[in-house]
Amino acid sequence: MSRVMALVVMTVVLHLAAVNMVGLSQEVVTFSEDVAPIIFENCVGCHRPNEAAPMSLRSYQEVRPWARGIRDKVVSREMPPWFANPSHGSFKNDQSLTDDEIDTVVSWVDAGAPQGDPSQMPELPEFTDGWALGEPDYIIEFPEVAVPADGPDYYPDLSVTMDDLPEKRWVRAIEVRPSNRKVTHHQVVFTGGNPGQSGNDPRSGFFDVLVVWSVGTNPHIFPEGVGRWLHPGQTLTVNAHYHPSGEAETDVTQIGIYWGEGELKKELTAVLAGTMSFEIPARAQNHELRASYIIDQDSTVISYFPHMHTRGKDMKMIANYPNGEMETLIDVPDYDFDWQLFYYPDEKVSLPAGTRLDIVAHYDNSELNPDNPDPNKAINFGLKTNDEMMFTVFEFIADTGVSPTPASNESRRDALLASLPSDSVYSVSLGLMGRELPSVLHLPRSGEGTWYIPMRQNLLVVPASNLRWDGDTYTFDMKMRLGPMSGDFIVKGHVENDLIRGDFDGAGMVPFSSFEGIRPGN
Repeated sequence: MSRVMALVVMTVVLHLAAVNMVGLSQEVVTFSEDVAPIIFENCVGCHRPNEAAPMSLRSYQEVRPWARGIRDKVVSREMPPWFANPSHGSFKNDQSLTDDEIDTVVSWVDAGAPQGDPSQMPELPEFTDGWALGEPDYIIEFPEVAVPADGPDYYPDLSVTMDDLPEKRWVRAIEVRPSNRKVTHHQVVFTGGNPGQSGNDPRSGFFDVLVVWSVGTNPHIFPEGVGRWLHPGQTLTVNAHYHPSGEAETDVTQIGIYWGEGELKKELTAVLAGTMSFEIPARAQNHELRASYIIDQDSTVISYFPHMHTRGKDMKMIANYPNGEMETLIDVPDYDFDWQLFYYPDEKVSLPAGTRLDIVAHYDNSELNPDNPDPNKAINFGLKTNDEMMFTVFEFIADTGVSPTPASNESRRDALLASLPSDSVYSVSLGLMGRELPSVLHLPRSGEGTWYIPMRQNLLVVPASNLRWDGDTYTFDMKMRLGPMSGDFIVKGHVENDLIRGDFDGAGMVPFSSFEGIRPGN
């Protein structure tokens, strides 16, 4: 009897062990079945020959030597590169991994990175050699650039005039292809004028960006029926940035244009929202800069492109709607200069006329920033990497009509006045070097004030610091950091009924005249 019992017990034990082994075999994460689908979908676009990434990840044999490094990069969310805060909006091109995908990669590496059954491998995605969108309908080629072997970063002046374009056409997609990505950091292409119209900008009021290329950007494919116009004889200019590699190199950048068919339903415009008037003090760890852009017609956002240089820490864009509500449209809390990304909203973002967009950014100019070239130097706006920038490029379409209505300093002023409290805001004609700028001065009775000054289709947001009121007399400090307007000023004046008057007093050259203004509606 005891032998029978022992046999029964052994049978049960062996059965349970077999069940456990089956369960364990099912739980083992393998490359072929579990990890390859993640890498093929999210990584091989860049991690393949002749692309920006330093190694190829197209097979188990290529991935296995990098397994632990991949684990560390995905756990830290450094890879795939994605920097938008998920608490503020969702985006169509979000390439970040889910928590489950990260856990899968971690489990695979911790298990020894097994290959699994090669027959279970998914098919490798197909990529087009050359133009990712296929052969363009029209190719724009910029002059060859010779990049020195060493020395500082190189910023050539490049332009091309489309004299061979036979007629005005609209563009449904654009692809930028530098021939030498080893030394190319970015290319920002601006539109020039339409020869058939006066002025240098066909929309006379937009600082218009046609397209941006940098590491991490994909071809620009506009929504159905949405596109850009190109005109015969139009000039394109490039803000080009190259970095020496230790060897003399050359680059020829081409822009592939894909024409739209039929009627253009909505013309897209890309504008720079930011400021060039700033100084970041030496050794400042968290210096804040602010800029604003006013929406003077009902619009819908298509994309955002935040841009700073190596001292940039974070940037967000906040919409102040005419009804008094506020919304953070995009927040990049951990900016990385090495990755210049566009962000395409998943849901429609409507900006009614009178919306003020506030761009808020922070910079680390201290020795704690490992990418800081010189923490002992105060930094201003400039095109070079060692300088700084503060912009968000955003693309939009007008809700009414095909094309955005031409904007002006006056239309922006009126929309800005409407967005601020009427009891503390003034329309001020600011004299500068023989010009009259239609600016807006916000001076509340408590708290800090702001002077909004139009400059190159943007608004300089100048703090009215240390604002003091004595009855109807006011005094505040004002710092300007832009060419002939650079200086520290003390502004004094008074308010009489709805009129405001004031004078500037500052060290060195004072470029401003006395000013006067009026509350809106009076």
